[in-house]
Amino acid sequence: MPNLENYLTFAHWQYEIVRHLLQLTVACFAAGFVYFILTAKDIAPRYRLSSIISAVVMVSAVLEIAYLSLLWSTAFNYSTADAAWVPAESELFSNGFRYINWSIDVPMLLTQILVVLGLTGQEFWKRCWPLAGAGLLMIWTGYPGQFYEPAVAGIAPGAAAWPFWFWGAVSTVFFVYILWTVGMLIGRPPEKIEEPAYRQLKYCWYLLLFSWTIYPLAYVIPAVWPTSDGMVLRQGLFTIADITSKLIVGIVLGRAARFRSQAIGYQPA
Repeated sequence: MPNLENYLTFAHWQYEIVRHLLQLTVACFAAGFVYFILTAKDIAPRYRLSSIISAVVMVSAVLEIAYLSLLWSTAFNYSTADAAWVPAESELFSNGFRYINWSIDVPMLLTQILVVLGLTGQEFWKRCWPLAGAGLLMIWTGYPGQFYEPAVAGIAPGAAAWPFWFWGAVSTVFFVYILWTVGMLIGRPPEKIEEPAYRQLKYCWYLLLFSWTIYPLAYVIPAVWPTSDGMVLRQGLFTIADITSKLIVGIVLGRAARFRSQAIGYQPA
């Protein structure tokens, strides 16, 4: 079953808000790419991988969200009779492309945190594989649940709604594991971290907790508010969470990396 957006009619202001939110996301990530490339030189080689990863995350996000924006523009036609945007017959809007993007960005974000924490060698890989694997499982188990949005919204009579809740619950298990593990790593870092850098890492944890908590809230909106207004809110929540968890967290991690570079005497920092 397609995402719930494809079953609804949108007023002009609703349609425009979603379109502008998607374009805002693309613009932010394009600007972020330039920022991370230009500031990478200020970070010592030991921590510079963090900025490189952020730049890669920006490219991935620009490509996926730009395509999502294109889908939004083609999946609806304006009806003068209804004075609203109605679903087109030839195209479907799909939030599944967000999951593709997250499959790239989540493992990379988790890797960035390990890099800035200073983990290397065997200890790095010991932490990296479980975190990256849990990140992928969190995304991939949530992915099938989205196909049952019409059922849980009551739009597809006779279709089972339980997979929506089942896959959402399974994904949440990995979600909790990741946040707990990252919280423990930052709370008890593997090596002594200078106060300015450690403060930025704590900010990173709070931002991650805030932004990642938005995603499951957006996931359940089809069950609690299956209307055009609800879908606009969902796209707004996705926008806030994406920009915070990818761009802002990347900037904060970059600041932590620069403070760590200063502490070891790296001159450009």
